[in-house]
Amino acid sequence: MKTLSQAILYASMLISVCCTAQSPETKFEKFATNNAVTRSDAGKWKLLKQDFRLSAGDFDTRINYNQSPAGNAGSAVSVQGWKGEWVNCLLVVSSKKDIRSVKTTVGTLTGSNGASIDPKNAPVGYVYYVLADNSRGVCHKKNIKYNDIVVPDLIAFSAGTSFVKSFTNRPIWISIAVPADARPGTYKGKITVSLDGSPVTSDITLKVSNNTMPSVAKRKFFLDLWQYPLTEAEYYKVKPWSDQHFNLIKRTMLQLKDAGQKVITTSFFWDMFNSTPRKAEDMMIRVTKTKAGQWQYDFKNFDRWVQFMMGIGIKDQITCYGMAPLNYRYHYFDEATGKMAFFSQGVNGEDYKKFWAPYLKAFEQHLKEKGWFNITTLGIDEKEQAVLTTVVNFIKSQNKDWKISATGKYFPQVQDKIYNYSITSNQQIPDNELAQRKAKGYVTTFYTSCWEIFPNTFVMSDPIDATWLSWNAANRNLDGYLRWAFDYWPVNKNAQQDVRTSLASGDNFLVYPSGYSSMRFEMLKDGIEDYEKINQKFGGPVAQGASSAVMQARSMAPAAGGGKLKTSLSDFDFKKVSA
Repeated sequence: MKTLSQAILYASMLISVCCTAQSPETKFEKFATNNAVTRSDAGKWKLLKQDFRLSAGDFDTRINYNQSPAGNAGSAVSVQGWKGEWVNCLLVVSSKKDIRSVKTTVGTLTGSNGASIDPKNAPVGYVYYVLADNSRGVCHKKNIKYNDIVVPDLIAFSAGTSFVKSFTNRPIWISIAVPADARPGTYKGKITVSLDGSPVTSDITLKVSNNTMPSVAKRKFFLDLWQYPLTEAEYYKVKPWSDQHFNLIKRTMLQLKDAGQKVITTSFFWDMFNSTPRKAEDMMIRVTKTKAGQWQYDFKNFDRWVQFMMGIGIKDQITCYGMAPLNYRYHYFDEATGKMAFFSQGVNGEDYKKFWAPYLKAFEQHLKEKGWFNITTLGIDEKEQAVLTTVVNFIKSQNKDWKISATGKYFPQVQDKIYNYSITSNQQIPDNELAQRKAKGYVTTFYTSCWEIFPNTFVMSDPIDATWLSWNAANRNLDGYLRWAFDYWPVNKNAQQDVRTSLASGDNFLVYPSGYSSMRFEMLKDGIEDYEKINQKFGGPVAQGASSAVMQARSMAPAAGGGKLKTSLSDFDFKKVSA
């Protein structure tokens, strides 16, 4: 017989499950009354003779929400891939009536060679539309009115079912993990989409080549997407660095690891920018000025964050930012007042040097004790030559063995002291200097930010844009790609309605809260695999002719998309500027 306490516990568990289990309709696409949702084109929907249609989708362009039925009558899917590669395909349900339950299953893929690929290797994600604006290529949205738009972007891989509202489209994203030990050959199977219990099927053909994609840990592409663990804590409204905090951010960081991320983003204070002072106990490294005027450093949160990320599998590099922040403010807890304090000074100032000399010494000692010194770099973000040179020289004066990471314009006068240099997208490094950097084992990447209209990774960017970025790295003989924000979500706002921040929609994140991916992020991962193919097929990134190299290496499908991809590659050419 249950005790009263057991009954209460059981009831509370039921209430918890009831209250937290939400249907997709309650979580996604909450913009029905917004002006961004255009009216359906009745004439085009009238051409759809049946109540609904399943068709194959197109990655090159965005699928409209409700203007017209997407795709065409054909639903058969044909894809190609290497062993160990993720291969994506897209189906679309277009419906003239409400469908409350959409459930998609991928059957066993059976090869003509007698081998098979398990359905567990084919996770299904439902693509949901988000509210954005047409502000791509804008760094500060001041006093300018941008039109709201509805864009397919969020992908829910964890959801078992979805829905379709009348006269709308529902894209379905299917990823196939080709086993590393798969036997080459042609595999065939069925994708079944149940619409309120009525099954519709699509044939799928997968051709597996005899090439093998390196495991994520062994890939050459150097991916650096900056992380903001404190922003995630604020978004979820949990105590920073608590077990609850780490449990919530784990799903997001696993997504990052699976993409091939190389770097753990850390800070000498709170995060990259420290624009809003927080509590002393929330600092990644707690800096204290004692009543006696001495400096003390508590690395507890820093250590826990780094160990957490390394445990996930991201452990090639640690980069610590804060020596030259945008506002040149340096924060600490003042024991004398019992409050947070800061001072502000340029990098040539005496107070600056007195603050940073003991800090770097203590940081170096701690890193060496942990065995992390050789993989740690000190990060400097977007500084002009005079400031960059001053900070680099100061760091090297403390210990010539410090490694330095820098983003921004390329300055040949200082590049030999910068281990990891990520340059602006419209700069070219002279071939001889790039060769010298590679010979030293240095890392050289490029980045996009707010100003590039395309290719880029804004919510309204074409999906193929994100894939193109890795092709560009190969074309320019660079090691990879950097972006300033992976998870810098708008606090106290719905990330699915990113239209009222000062940034272009999606500029500050590539994935959504609660472990949801995005089309942009999945297409970026697709391009990274293309980079690895080029690296294998051509012995490394190619200095010229990336379009040809990509098309030979990527094993594209459907073949008709090749022309569009070549056009996408050639449409945007980074301007050469003098460094």
